[in-house]
Amino acid sequence: MNQATLVRRLSELAEPSYAAFSKKLQVSHRTILGVRTPHLNKLANSLANTEGVQALSDFYTYEEPSYEEIIVIYKLLGLLLLPSGEGLSHLVRLLPYNESWATNDTLASSLKPLCRYPDILYPFLLTLLKSSHPYEQRLGIVGLMLHFLDSPTFDEVLDAWSLVQSNHYYVVMALGWAYATAYCKEKEKTLAYLQKGVLQEEVRRKAIQKCIESRIPSEEEKRVLRELRSAP
Repeated sequence: MNQATLVRRLSELAEPSYAAFSKKLQVSHRTILGVRTPHLNKLANSLANTEGVQALSDFYTYEEPSYEEIIVIYKLLGLLLLPSGEGLSHLVRLLPYNESWATNDTLASSLKPLCRYPDILYPFLLTLLKSSHPYEQRLGIVGLMLHFLDSPTFDEVLDAWSLVQSNHYYVVMALGWAYATAYCKEKEKTLAYLQKGVLQEEVRRKAIQKCIESRIPSEEEKRVLRELRSAP
């Protein structure tokens, strides 16, 4: 789909009040049209059914795409069953448009088709943890959390996260979210990483706070976590 057509379709669905709301959430520094997620999902599904991978190729010709254009294309990637090499190639080409927590987490969720090729996707996500770009780091963190936080990669993933060093707000938040998710899956293994001095202190405290806010840990577990958080 050419850019003018996609922009027209998005503009027909745009709500100025929702655009203002999205700007407050800092979903992007790009143009924000104000299109709600269900409409973006429908557009992505329509593109998957009518144009498929050609829509990805068309996107690379767009000039200064809006936030919603990027989200639609990221969602489209998650609907296409591409061969491993082609899928990874498109993922790499789409990385430069990953510029916010919102684009990042949409892209991370859209990696599911590539999970058919764990020998390719898993090491790629581990490599992103070492990137100098904060949203590539966040993609690695969130992608591993969503798709590889299970046996047999659970231990390696927790260890890889512990080596990430960043003061970027959205990287720290992602690590806290990731370790809290890991705690709810494997409490004893994750507790070892929540001891003082193992992780960056800001990450450790954020992870413990998210564990406490979760409904999954028992009240006794939350009491222990509060004591761990305040330990000297």
